[in-house]
Order: sequence, then C-alpha cells, then structure tokens
Amino acid sequence: MELIRKIIEVFKNLTLENIIDIGIGLAIIVIFKIFSSFFAYIIVKMFKLKKDKNKIRANGFYKPLKSFFVLLGVYLGLIVLRLPTDIFNVVTKIFKICTIILTAKGFSNLFDVSSETFSKIREKLNMDGTDASINFFSKIAKILIYIVAAFIVIAEFGYDLSGLVTGLGIGSVVIALAAQDVAKSFLAGLSIISDRPFDIGDDIEVSTYSGTVEDITFRTTRIRDINNQIIVLPNSFLTTTSIINRTKREKRRYDLLLTLELNTPLEKVSDLTENIKLTLNTNPNIIKENIRVFFDTISADGIDISISFYTNIIDYEEFLRFKEQINYTLLDMIKQAHIELAYPSQSIYLKKE
Repeated sequence: MELIRKIIEVFKNLTLENIIDIGIGLAIIVIFKIFSSFFAYIIVKMFKLKKDKNKIRANGFYKPLKSFFVLLGVYLGLIVLRLPTDIFNVVTKIFKICTIILTAKGFSNLFDVSSETFSKIREKLNMDGTDASINFFSKIAKILIYIVAAFIVIAEFGYDLSGLVTGLGIGSVVIALAAQDVAKSFLAGLSIISDRPFDIGDDIEVSTYSGTVEDITFRTTRIRDINNQIIVLPNSFLTTTSIINRTKREKRRYDLLLTLELNTPLEKVSDLTENIKLTLNTNPNIIKENIRVFFDTISADGIDISISFYTNIIDYEEFLRFKEQINYTLLDMIKQAHIELAYPSQSIYLKKE
C-alpha cells in the first residue's frame, strides 16, 4: 500500500519536465517495440551464421529475444522518468526476474523435439531413440532448465539457497512419503522408455482399455480410444499389467466358417473346398504357408467348411476392406457352384391329444 501511495504522489506532483520525461520514456518503449523483431533477428543471425530467414525466426531464442527487447524498452523508459529509489529498485528486480525467465524460455525452446538445435544435439550424442524416448529426454532437459531458473529467481529475491536446501533435507521424509505414487510412476515411465513395450502412435490394449498412444510423460501415458476419448493411465499401472501391442504384429489372422446345406452333394463340397484353396493361394496379400481350408464338421445346421489364413495387411481399415473383398469372392464362388448356404434350423414337435 505504501508503494501505491508513493506512485500516486508522483503523478500528483507532475511538472513540465516530468511530462517531457514521460514522453521520452514512451518514445523509447514504442521504438523498442517496433524494432524488437529486427534486434532479435540480427542477434540470432549473428550466432547462426545463416541467411535463411525462416530458420532464423524458427530459432528457439527468437521470440524470447523479441520479448526481451520490448521489456528492455519499458525498463529504459522507466529509467528516464527518474522514479524514486525504492520504486526503481522494485522495477529493476522485476526486470531481472523477467530476463531470467525469458532466458530459460529460450534455452527450453532449443530442446523442443522439432527444433533444429535439438536435432543437432541428437546427432552429436548419437541419440537414435524412438519418439517416446526423445520426447522424454526433451522434457527432462526443459524441467532441469526451469529448475535452475527457479533457483536463480529465488536467489534474486534474497533467499538463502543453502538454508532452502537444508530445509528440503529436513522435510525429505515427509516429501518422500507424500510423493510415493509420483515417484513410482516416474520410475515406471523410465522403464517404459527403456523397455519400449509401445511407442507413440502404437495401437495398444491394456486391461479394459484400448486405443492409440498419443503421449508418454513422466507420470502417465495418454491413449485415444475408438470413441475419440483421451484415457490417462498411470505408468505404474502399465508396468504391472499385460499390454497387447497390436501395431507390432507382423500379420493378421482371418477365420471363417461356411455352413452348407446338408443335402449338398459331396462332389460339390470337395470341388468348392479345392477351388477356395486355389483362389486364396493366388491372392498376393495372403501368406501361402498358413492357408487352411477343410471340411470341418457335420453340424445340426449343415456341412461346415472352416477357412483360416494369415494376411500381411496390418492396418485395421485396410484389413476390413480386404475381408470384404474375400467375402464377396467366396459368396460368388458358392453361387457359381449352385450351392446354398444353410440357415440355423430348429425342430418343433407338436403333441397330439
């Protein structure tokens, strides 16, 4: 409240000289705002030594530098106003803290998965991991940067970091007890990254949940199910249950049971079975070694012919189209052979009195 009162008093006692100072201050702010993009562009270009404008503007430090020059313009504009010492000290501290945050933001942007700098770091460190492991490393690097920035900001406020660390040591038991689940999920996240039971983009099934993996964080994994809903699962849960990774399979199995009428001549049954085998063998999407077509059983409804094979089509939508085409082909073969499919039958007995 005292600070606000002093600011109000400053504006009450404005003189012509003060008004001129305010005008100069505003002019400085406007100039820095207008030229902030230019200044940021020049500085990034000096360090990148490239002429590609798009790459320069995509650099992680470009936007933080723009914000910094706007902030610098405001700070210089306030210097011109010759504010009281205590007010100016607060402004200076805010300027320093904002500069620290913008610097941390710039370094954090360099560790974005899509950034050119991060790609170069990966090449130099020979980081040939999956999308999940690379995202994980990127997030760890960003967190460490912001932790360092937070400690610098705390020191800027005048707190004794050694005392803070000591305090954390005293309360470590309490923190450990409160964060057991978080720590467990974090270690489980590291386990998922190292073991790689699934990657981002994989179609998985876990317990009663199934969907496509969208993100793997320190604590949770997010999957999007068939209803377009996001399911968030703790990593600790994923490491203690069975996971079916449907994306990793190398082939899909197709099973079908054709039931012919009981009065179908055996010659036609035999010919149809052989023709189905020949037709399936000529299909390039069917693995030849696994084709099985047999006169399976004689059921109450008719003669059962079992058909099973594997296809190299993995994508689910393509597999559905493939199944549809196979079904059309089989129905056409049955029609050409003048054979009728059986329908479920039921015997009804009437009691006469």
